[in-house]
Amino acid sequence: MLGAFEGDAPVGRREELGMSEELLRATLNEPVSGGQSVGVLVVGGDAGIGKTTFMQAMASRAGAYGMGFTMGHCLDIALGLPFGPVLEALRAYVRHLPERAALPPPAAWLATPGTHAEGASLQRLLAATEALADAGPLMLVLEDVHWADQSVRDWALAMVRTCRGRVLLGLTVRTEEVHRDHPLSPVLLELGNSPRALRLELHGLDDDSVAELARRRTGRDLQRVTVEALARRSEGNPLYVTELLDAEEGIPATLNALLLRRTDRLPDDAKHLCRLASVAGDIVDVELLEDASELEPDRFASALREVIDGNIFVRRADMFSFRHALLREAIHDDLLPRARVDLHASFARALRVRLEGGSSTERWEYGAALAHHAYAAHELDLAFEASVSAGLAGTQYGAAAAADYFERALELWDRVPEAARRCFLAKTDLPVLAAGALANEGVRDRVHGLLRRAVELLPTDGDPLAASRVYTAVGQEWADVPGVLDRAEALDRAIAFAGTAPSRELAEALIAGSFHTFLCSKFGAALSLAERAHEVAREAGATDLIPEATWERSGAMWCLGRCDEAIEANEIALRAAQHADQTGTALEIAGELSYNLLCRGRIAEGLQLARRTRTEAQQAGLPRLVAFAAEQEVEWLIQNGQFTEASDLYESACLPGIPAYRRTWIPVMVLLARGDSAAALTLERRWLESHESPTKPNLAHTPRLIQAYEQAGDIRQLLSVTESLLGEVSATDSPIELAQAARLGFTAQARAADAGHDASAYLLRLSETAFAYAHDHLTPQWADTCYHADLAIAAAHRARLAGRPAIGEWHQALYLAEQFGRHTALGPHLELARALLTGGHRDDGKEQLVRLWHTAHAIGAGWLEQQAALSARKHRVPLPLARSDAGPLDRLTPREQEVLEVLATGATDRAIAAALFITEKTASAHVGRILTKLGVTNRGQAAAIARTTHAKATTDSPG
Repeated sequence: MLGAFEGDAPVGRREELGMSEELLRATLNEPVSGGQSVGVLVVGGDAGIGKTTFMQAMASRAGAYGMGFTMGHCLDIALGLPFGPVLEALRAYVRHLPERAALPPPAAWLATPGTHAEGASLQRLLAATEALADAGPLMLVLEDVHWADQSVRDWALAMVRTCRGRVLLGLTVRTEEVHRDHPLSPVLLELGNSPRALRLELHGLDDDSVAELARRRTGRDLQRVTVEALARRSEGNPLYVTELLDAEEGIPATLNALLLRRTDRLPDDAKHLCRLASVAGDIVDVELLEDASELEPDRFASALREVIDGNIFVRRADMFSFRHALLREAIHDDLLPRARVDLHASFARALRVRLEGGSSTERWEYGAALAHHAYAAHELDLAFEASVSAGLAGTQYGAAAAADYFERALELWDRVPEAARRCFLAKTDLPVLAAGALANEGVRDRVHGLLRRAVELLPTDGDPLAASRVYTAVGQEWADVPGVLDRAEALDRAIAFAGTAPSRELAEALIAGSFHTFLCSKFGAALSLAERAHEVAREAGATDLIPEATWERSGAMWCLGRCDEAIEANEIALRAAQHADQTGTALEIAGELSYNLLCRGRIAEGLQLARRTRTEAQQAGLPRLVAFAAEQEVEWLIQNGQFTEASDLYESACLPGIPAYRRTWIPVMVLLARGDSAAALTLERRWLESHESPTKPNLAHTPRLIQAYEQAGDIRQLLSVTESLLGEVSATDSPIELAQAARLGFTAQARAADAGHDASAYLLRLSETAFAYAHDHLTPQWADTCYHADLAIAAAHRARLAGRPAIGEWHQALYLAEQFGRHTALGPHLELARALLTGGHRDDGKEQLVRLWHTAHAIGAGWLEQQAALSARKHRVPLPLARSDAGPLDRLTPREQEVLEVLATGATDRAIAAALFITEKTASAHVGRILTKLGVTNRGQAAAIARTTHAKATTDSPG
């Protein structure tokens, strides 16, 4: 079809356009349910090489194929507002749709005038993009992504990882800007490795192409010698060629002078606007430009009209930009240093006024811009203060980029008089605050570097309270900081420097000490420190620390088995954080509270809180906390045997915001639930080999590895890893942790005994000790939790290993496990059936075995289904598995069979979702898995199998 576009095709780009058009067609034809990534087209090259023109040509092709098109622009200054280019593109697309009222609900907010940008969370933008793509295929281009901030980079990655719609994501990038350490480099690498990606590098045009471009531009053929000179001077850069051709007086000495000729003819006020705008970036904020210009309204309007008429500014959606980035750069580079400084100062004055009020979003947006302009204006005092303010506002906003501003303030500290008085901080506080902004972002090396810097900056005889704050930060890290004293010693110093009198520093040090002691599984000591921290914070008037101190108390109480008290304390901490307007802390506490409620067996309350917290985190624009809240529901879905729903929710709500070091945890849990131990082991080992993994076994992670070895039948590794874990947790004072340890220890011994192996005496002793402690400390506060089920399973395995039937013990274990989900109950249910069959209760055992096999088969718990089948074969219990007429549909779960039945009528994913009361995304996921299980490539083939199977069943039925 390329020939149809010859008239609008960029010169010399035929091959690249052909490849891109092929990608466009593939994106259109890829089934939405196929689970593949969106199409990705990355176009790189020098400034002016024709990347934008190329994308405009792709816009024509997209339109011809019935595909929507929109574009957003990244800026070369950090304005602080996340997702700006994405929001620009989506709003422009929505604004030009013919029927705005027909917008899909997830995208409807984009059409609302005046919607605050703070509502543009990652999750919300992903949902809007996918909804628009579901309504009609879409090509979305982001220009100049070498200037993209973290939020835009995260959005692009999340699109490729999670979006199932027909979207072609186009990106233009100045290749020379993206060096090895550029933050875009790993993003481009991942995008380039996606299933449908094309990376193009546009180079300078050859002489023939320059001649063709000149002919199109001038309407005549140039002499060969002129073409060769033009190609040589322009180096084949189309922008240089066109600008040279537009020159009124032959070929100027430099392209810069030629570009400036456009502004030389402008009146003085218009020139001033061009020069002023050149220091603010390619995109022009007209209102801010007017404030910075200090022109009277009429004079400003007249000057702006001159600039637009002179083709210096061009309209892009609802804003203006320079005609070319090189034009802005030429104007900017022509400025004398003093003039450049003065222009930045003008913006700084305008922004300073705006910063005096406004929402938190505006304080962050304008604060970041003010810090930039004040720094460029050499107003170091203002730049310093603005950087600190921007960092604090960014921290409140939840932006990791806040760390950049604290680091800028640190750079300026020694150049600003009385810096401490200006910001009410010590110099050492700045790297500490930067590290805090990044604490949960998965950038451990950078955090550790900041903390080392803070320690290095400590004077030997400086302020002891400042020293306390530094050592508190070191002690509160998740792992020891290399090259610095260990966390325990750091915390001792923090408390010593804080002194004995109640103070904010002492309360913070005690909170950090409680956190560290908690990580060491010394929960009684952690509780004592948290209670002392709470009292000190109250006496010192540091009421903003009370939510965190209460939260630490709750965690320690929980692990000590005081679960009801812990939930009550968590609820108090949540209310305190909300009252103190600590949005991020409140959301994190709420996420943990939902986990506690689920473990306590208060399932409905826990799920309701997890969902509400996820929604609030989305509205606050905090994707990491969206992921944390969603993880609680995902884990429940796995426990309840809803593996597809768990995977869907993980991909849509967790994956976009989850830190990199956590991305394999849920997928491994799903794989193990489905019984794919080989894939689970591969992922888990890869995670263990990464530097983010813990150095010692712990109950948060090691049980995944133990379960994988159990399913794989690797008894040696099962015993080894279990023994290491139990040895590590043996000194804890937590009955609920020891209940888990006892379950793991006795389960490993039982599997070893079944395989004819002996466990070590050390593992036997560790298991017995853990069981005894947990049993002796069982109280009503944790008698209805999942940990009591762990203890009951341990007791049943222990009884069987001692030669007793353990039927009563397995009945008790099953009773306790059932409230925590269908999948959770399958293990003890299988062991009960085995105990009944071997203990002389064949009829009861047969009934239990058939029932649990049906459940395992229905939910897709492959390993447990297989274990049930093996037991059935051993005890000669007939199962549906044994029938000879099993057909292709028997590979599907009941839910997938329901989906296929609707699909066979020709229904779309949207229609399937409506018929079965599920989301369209879930319907799409089901269809993808159905195609895989049936071994077909499209919906028509799946429908044909369904109809054939149904017809055969009807024919074969009696009567």
